[in-house]
Amino acid sequence: MGRYIYLIFLLSLAPVTFDLAVLAELQYSDKHPYSEDNNINDVHHMYSDYGSNYHTYTDKNGDMDIPIILWWTSASLYPHHDRQGTVIQCEDVQCYSSANRNQLSDKRTRGIMFYGTDFDPTDLPLPGASQHEWALFHEESPLNNFILNHNIFLKLINHTATFRRESDYPITTQNIYHPDFLTIKQPMPLTVKNEKRKKNNLAPVLYVQSHCEVPSDRDRYIEELMKHIDVDSYGSCLHNKDLPDHLVDPASNFEKDEFLELIQSYKFHLAFENAICKDYMTEKLMRPLHIGSVPIYRGSPNAKDWMPDDKSIILVDDFESPKELADYIKYLDTHDEAYEKYLEYKKPGGVKNKMLIEHLANRKWHVNIDGSMEYFRGFECHICQKLNERYTLEKAHGLDPTVELLPPKTANVSHLGCPQPYTSLGHPEDIKNTSDLWRKMEWVEMYWEGFDQARAVRNMLLNHETKPSTYKKYLRKIRG
Repeated sequence: MGRYIYLIFLLSLAPVTFDLAVLAELQYSDKHPYSEDNNINDVHHMYSDYGSNYHTYTDKNGDMDIPIILWWTSASLYPHHDRQGTVIQCEDVQCYSSANRNQLSDKRTRGIMFYGTDFDPTDLPLPGASQHEWALFHEESPLNNFILNHNIFLKLINHTATFRRESDYPITTQNIYHPDFLTIKQPMPLTVKNEKRKKNNLAPVLYVQSHCEVPSDRDRYIEELMKHIDVDSYGSCLHNKDLPDHLVDPASNFEKDEFLELIQSYKFHLAFENAICKDYMTEKLMRPLHIGSVPIYRGSPNAKDWMPDDKSIILVDDFESPKELADYIKYLDTHDEAYEKYLEYKKPGGVKNKMLIEHLANRKWHVNIDGSMEYFRGFECHICQKLNERYTLEKAHGLDPTVELLPPKTANVSHLGCPQPYTSLGHPEDIKNTSDLWRKMEWVEMYWEGFDQARAVRNMLLNHETKPSTYKKYLRKIRG
């Protein structure tokens, strides 16, 4: 999605035994502005939560006794210039960051990082070792890789950075780019909105979506809603209104001033996520909050925890039916005072949510000036620190057995797990039409296929397999 960083998965094999191997992944956008050269004396200060305490440089000898973090990713998914080994210094600890798979057998290799959406059980970093730790970074939709939704898989992970607040390095507010993001842009005055609406024949409600038939089944609900209230749909999903030719691709234009002004002209903005999962909130929700169009939201069931105040979004799940929701929207549309209560967070001191204020002030990552996400390097430092803690204690334990080692750390379903896809109206079993597009996508079947994949990965690791190709044999056995 343009300037937005790709999905990321960081994996780390637990320093327990290899039976508790761990999977995770990390993503990096090739559009991110890096500038590093190969001069060992050239230390580059990078934007991150560590500020001036974060440096990288190239060590051509590569012989320091520090942990290696190995990126098990494609060629384009690596955040440093030298794929053979870049030293990262995070405050008072150092690690090698490398994409050289030949280093898997190096005894210093302790962290394994993967890119989540592309995680492939047939390409695991095997053979593993007891000191390996797997870490998972995944900020994107649960639909991208259903294996990640299941506890049986997540228990193989040591460290996590996900959209869930329970993860080790939560990136829940990834689409709130800076602490003032929700308030810095004032809403268009109602008089101007009303004039634009009349002049341009606009509906009260906007929908812009071109990714159709997703696990959340959003179009079924919105299609029913459109029977009860006018909705302008600019994307290919339920399309009924055209964008100007130069804005026809929302993915590349959604932050242009002209596009923002267009959506700002609408009182209400349908913000439906492509999957339903706790704390999974995307730009679909944060963009209308940013520009001052009231979001009609369906997605994270606990989204209100992260909102600027108690009345800034309309939650679809608060209504018994699309008609009841439409009636409420019509009421707000004709009662300006009631409508404007949803925009009070835009006023000075209007953000009342103390948890949100504290989180934005204290989160350990930020968004760079150009909109590039910086949380992946912050998580790499988080992993580096955790690896050094364990590595230091292991060396001390070797000299003095009375020194206690850290207990194994593993993730669980609360770090990412999401429920089975479900229809937005009715029950999946109520869909008798075999040509129904949501049914034809087989989201429920894919979800449980992910469960079988997770079982296969666990079983092959428990059996200390050394070749990733054995995964298919384990999957066939599970399928019977």
